[in-house]
Order: sequence, then C-alpha cells, then structure tokens
Amino acid sequence: MKALIFTLILAFSFSACTVKTPAKPNSNGKTLEVLVVCDKKDFASAIGDTLRAFFMQHQPALNQAEPMFSLANIPMSSFETSDMFKHLRNTILIILNPEKPADFLAKRDAWASNQVVFQFTVPDKETFFTLFQEKRELMKKAFYDKEHTRIIQTFRASENIEISECLQKTFGFKLICPEGFIIRTAKPDFVSVNKETKDYGQNVMVYTYPYTANSFKEEDILKVRNDIAKTYISGPAESSYMTTERQLPVVRAEVNLNGRYAVETRGLWKLEGDFMGGPFVNYVFLDKEKNQIVMIDAFLYSPKKPKRDLMMQLESIVYSIKELRIEN
Repeated sequence: MKALIFTLILAFSFSACTVKTPAKPNSNGKTLEVLVVCDKKDFASAIGDTLRAFFMQHQPALNQAEPMFSLANIPMSSFETSDMFKHLRNTILIILNPEKPADFLAKRDAWASNQVVFQFTVPDKETFFTLFQEKRELMKKAFYDKEHTRIIQTFRASENIEISECLQKTFGFKLICPEGFIIRTAKPDFVSVNKETKDYGQNVMVYTYPYTANSFKEEDILKVRNDIAKTYISGPAESSYMTTERQLPVVRAEVNLNGRYAVETRGLWKLEGDFMGGPFVNYVFLDKEKNQIVMIDAFLYSPKKPKRDLMMQLESIVYSIKELRIEN
C-alpha cells in the first residue's frame, strides 16, 4: 500500500513539473496598423506629429497616395485594462515620467504571438524626439518584417502546392502562393502566376537569365523587365503590352531576401497602347551555382482601390522564398 501511495505521489509530481505554459494568443489587428499608447493630449501634440510624419509618409511607388502605416491611439489606462488592445500586432508605448531615465525597449510577443512592441520611457518630450530619431528605422523594419511573417503564415495554411512544385522543379526554390492563385504560364526559364477577383489582379513573374557585369544596374533590370513583360503580359486592346512607366522615378533598395543579397526596384507599370496601370515591386538576385540572375516581379492591378495591403501580400509571397541554394 505504501509503495502504491509513493508511486502515485511520484507520478503526480512528475506531471506537475511538466505542465506546459498555455500558448499565447495570436496577435490581431489590421495590416500595417500601429497602435500608439499615450495620453490623447500627447498624441495631439508634437509627439503625435513626429510619429505621423514618419510612419504616415506616403508609401513609395503607388499610383495613389496611401500612408506606409495607419496609426491609432488609446491612453495607457485603456490599454492596461484591455486584453484586446494588448493583443494588437504592432504597438508603441510612450511613457512620459520626469523621474525616470530615458529608456527604449523592444519586446517581441509580449502579450501575443507574432507581436512587436516598442516602449519609450522618457523624462520629457525632447528626449523622446531624440530617441525616436535614433530608433525609427529599426522600428519600421521590425514592423515590416513581422507583417511579412504573419502573412506568410496565413498563406501557408492554404498554399497552392501545384505552384510550389512547379517553381521548385523549374528554379530550385518555392514561393508560398495561397489559394486563388493559378499558374498562368510555365516555361523552362519563366513562370507566371496570378489571382483575379472582381476588384483586383495580383501577379507574380519569375524569370532567369545569364549574369553580366551590369545585371544589378537599374537600366539593365528595367530593360529585362520590359522585355519579358512585352513578351508575356498583353492587354485587352490589340497589340497592347505591359511596360514600365518612366515619367516617374523608380525606387531602388538593396535588401536581404532570406539570406541572399537582392536589389529591390519599385515603380509603376502601364499598358502600351491602352490605359491600364498600377504598382510593381521587382527583385533580382544571383544564383551563383548556375551563374544566372533570378528576377521575381510582382505587380498589381486594382483601379480606384487601396493598393498598399495588396502589395504587402505580394511582397510577402516573394519573402516566402525557401529551399534556395545559399553558399557560405
């Protein structure tokens, strides 16, 4: 009997030690929305103006004005008493306390999974302005990176396996395209997929071609883009085809595409011989093993509709790239 009691106690003790902490809830909220937690009077002051001037500047290379981020504001008292607000995906806490030294904290998954929280503790507004100037680019990148992660996870749940297998067979890597996307064209060096709804069309083209010393230069990138667009993307009007709108400048950046150096080019496309157009984002990187350039071009047609979030979805498809050969 004593042995039985000892065994039961031991089993209970073991199970008690291995109880798992409940998983945090998923973060929620709208794409590219940032919650600013501070007093209403501070949000209406130069603090709010500073946040709006940076986070709500126009998203580059869209053919209509949209802010990079949307901002919402609640006071600390409302935030502290509401799990709903604590579970929002992107949050900035601003604590003004003259008795506290300046401090900046970055918190990931503080109250929910896939969450980014930044906290400013400052004695006065001037200190906030200085600290924000130092940290704002870091914050923007963290918000963008986490948005890509969230969207990729959502798309993975309804991944179009046919597209993944086609890209894997053709290029040696996969992109996670969700349900609704279909293969439009598949050739040995070119694959295009798209999704069409009554309100918009999302498109992704992948193309490979030989590397040259000029492959990462803007003119070479746009020339190749225009060549493949003219070949494969035609408009409804006879002899119409897609090209790059050159009356407005493109926006170029060097980015890390899942461990691979890439050049990102943003701009607007148009149909030559017709009146359609919209934004695009283009990525080129080198496949050293094959000594060739890989170009991934994503473009959107969404007349008179918001475009920022749909373009973020297309970016996320590109950033979902996996099983890419990366040399040490």
